[in-house]
Amino acid sequence: MKKALAILLAALTVSSLLMTGCGEKDEGNKDGEKKCRVVMICSALGDKSYYDIAYEGLKKAETDLGVEIKVAEIGTDKAKMEPAIQDVADAGYDIIFFGSTEYIPIIEKHQDEYKESKFVGFDIEPSTEIKMSNMFCITYMQNQVDFLAGALAQKMSKSGTIGFLGGTEGTIINDFLIGFIEGSLLANPKGKVASSYIGSWTDAAKGKEMALVQIKQLGADLLHPCAMGAGLGVIEACRDNGLWAIGVDADQREFFIDSKKDIADAILTSAMKRGDMVVYKVIKDELAGTQTYGSLEKWGLKEEAVGLAKNDYYKEHTPQEIQDYVDKVEGQLLDGSQQVFTAYGMSQDDFVAIREGVKP
Repeated sequence: MKKALAILLAALTVSSLLMTGCGEKDEGNKDGEKKCRVVMICSALGDKSYYDIAYEGLKKAETDLGVEIKVAEIGTDKAKMEPAIQDVADAGYDIIFFGSTEYIPIIEKHQDEYKESKFVGFDIEPSTEIKMSNMFCITYMQNQVDFLAGALAQKMSKSGTIGFLGGTEGTIINDFLIGFIEGSLLANPKGKVASSYIGSWTDAAKGKEMALVQIKQLGADLLHPCAMGAGLGVIEACRDNGLWAIGVDADQREFFIDSKKDIADAILTSAMKRGDMVVYKVIKDELAGTQTYGSLEKWGLKEEAVGLAKNDYYKEHTPQEIQDYVDKVEGQLLDGSQQVFTAYGMSQDDFVAIREGVKP
């Protein structure tokens, strides 16, 4: 009997520990609440797009929800990814955000060591199998927002040739590109899309050089970079040549309006992947006890995880008939009457055929 009672008490103790999380009582805190500690691992802030917009969500959670936040910047050396995961997990952070599928096998390798932390991945490839009960991942449906970007770009183009510049070739970037091409073809079946890969996420000079090739040699008169920091060079090229750019991930005009107005004024709109919304929502739901784990979800226009930045500048410089057209196409994507291809699951031959089929 005593042995059975001891086993029961031990089980209850373990259960209590596993249930402890953000917002649970902490007798050592004078306010009686355990402050939720949240960290995001990234290469570096300052890209004015992908990680900076996610950081905005962290800051909002700090202000609105009272959580403690940290950003662990590790650079581009992949050898630093595993030590970074170990460091933040050992430090006892409640929620650990990461923005690359490459982190998942690293986390799985140490899953038995870090059962009390919650791991949240954003921009994760949709075929990824989530094997951990304390991991939740989001796949952005970037093909949807770039469908809108491509349709808008083609309607705004005078030459009928628009340009796309990715950081490096990969399924996520190609998913952007497929959407951009499909939207362009809807708006102008004879339209052309020049596409290039910069080969870097940080080399703005290379981004500008390749953008100038599209402008000067291929006749592209509106460019869309999907290249994080390297995309800033693309926007510079547009500024220098009096052309529009469509930004990516964040509302990039907002990031530059105070520091580099000339750059901001070259950005007609941006194809946003709302890392701020995703990060904030997960933290808020975790505090409310409603966040679920052990799965991957696809978030797109319907969930407001992606969308065009329809700010005042966009409205001022986009003719009303084109705004109405973009709104109509967005409604069709939302109600399912308009479909868009995705690079996920597409054969390389089919992808190349689509890309080359619109080459200037």
